[in-house]
Amino acid sequence: MEKKRKTVPARKKGKRSLNAQFLWLLLFAAAVYFFIRFWNLPMFPRKWSFYLLAATGLGLFLTGLLSSAARKSILVKGLDIGLAVCLAVGSIFLPYYSDRVTDLFNSVLGDQVRINLYAMAPSYQESHRVYFERVRKDTKLADYADDRFLTIGSLDEENNRFAENRLIDEFGSVDITDGTSVYDAAAEFYQGRYEVLIVSEGYESIIKDYPGYEDFDEQTVLLATFTRTLTDHAGAKVDVPMTKKPFTVFLGGSDQEGELSLVGRTDVDMTVTVNPTTHQILVISYPRDSYVANPALNGKYDKLTHLGLSGIENTLDGVGRMLEMDIDNYFLINFTSFIRIIDALGGVDVDNPYAFTYTWDTNFYYPEGNIHLDGQAALFYVRERYNLPDGDFGRNMHQQIVLRAIIDKATSPIVVARFNSLLDSLDGAFLTNISTDSIYALCRRQLDENIRWEVITRSLEGEIGFGECASVPGTELSIVRPDSEQIQEAIAMIAALKKGEILEKEADED
Repeated sequence: MEKKRKTVPARKKGKRSLNAQFLWLLLFAAAVYFFIRFWNLPMFPRKWSFYLLAATGLGLFLTGLLSSAARKSILVKGLDIGLAVCLAVGSIFLPYYSDRVTDLFNSVLGDQVRINLYAMAPSYQESHRVYFERVRKDTKLADYADDRFLTIGSLDEENNRFAENRLIDEFGSVDITDGTSVYDAAAEFYQGRYEVLIVSEGYESIIKDYPGYEDFDEQTVLLATFTRTLTDHAGAKVDVPMTKKPFTVFLGGSDQEGELSLVGRTDVDMTVTVNPTTHQILVISYPRDSYVANPALNGKYDKLTHLGLSGIENTLDGVGRMLEMDIDNYFLINFTSFIRIIDALGGVDVDNPYAFTYTWDTNFYYPEGNIHLDGQAALFYVRERYNLPDGDFGRNMHQQIVLRAIIDKATSPIVVARFNSLLDSLDGAFLTNISTDSIYALCRRQLDENIRWEVITRSLEGEIGFGECASVPGTELSIVRPDSEQIQEAIAMIAALKKGEILEKEADED
């Protein structure tokens, strides 16, 4: 008897090819979707989209050829699936990062002022440290409802009345007296004539600068903070043709920590003029104590840093008057955001011209020569002035050195690898009135041309002395009377750069 043969159904021809071709169609759809997403991103140059189109087209052509062949179909399927997944993930994350960048510029307004209420704390000499810390933690504003409150006077009128209304809402009635000046109010508070001092953060920093009040934070207890939203502020965004013609921006560094505000002192005061055609940037630093007219106080003379107590627009107006030009745009950062940005860049490298030690609240030594600075070290570097051979003027030079290092690092390819951490650090780290579209336009040009910017720096100096300041009447403070010839030179350099003239570096800038 003939043994029956077992037959196996033949595989349908073209089955593996059909599956591979189907997966290739999914890959094609993912590639098209990714390209559309990339095309709509505002920060990349248009030619990058064409490069992507060419690369994607070539990749689809090659994978299409492989997918049409019956051999090695498992490898081809794996390749198609892997590429499709990568493109799908990319299609999700590209707009995610784009939205994050946009939110950085659109969500932060800085339209709030913080008003603090303080009581005196037990001194270290009278109380044990543990008890002192417990008192600081447990003391509440309600404990002082029946005591006497003191403001710093009429210069901070709107904040005083806002705090008074909040206290009335909470306690029904309060005993509030307006002080005659910042330092008189601080003196009366320290002498125990009033139990609670009401002071906005900007003026609080003025108190801490005055001899005898340097340890204000340790000698007082923060009872409460009232936040006032500004009804008229400079937060509105404006378009600036940053890629088409030269522009000037005021760069300010606030001495406040925590959240940024458009109202407050500026310890760093610079104008940054950019010519996008000649690829030169002119950075001019002004001593924070420059004795200039304060537009908000009837043109009376004041420290430049104090102009910000009336808002950033007042600072722009004051600096503009000094330079005989209109300055409409600004970037503001504070100490907290400065550290975060430097760390996100992986630190910066600077050429330190001389050795010195920072001794404000710790000892930190800076040797002469090339050194690497992380965020905290960079902050100490730009803040130190007492141990420098030329004091405030040396501090201005240090600020320029670090700013130049930041520009070099931020415009280098390494910023791509640190993009995510940089976005995290920039969240809430700055204030500007320049629109997102303007920033994107400048980014596109930088990515398109890989511009190497030449940074020219100048520092204004002047005669150090004492003078009465409009924001702190009745007291003479340390000031710097700007050198008129240097101001005229600064005016001429800004004008020349805007005309397209090439500025020459000084020997110490090379």
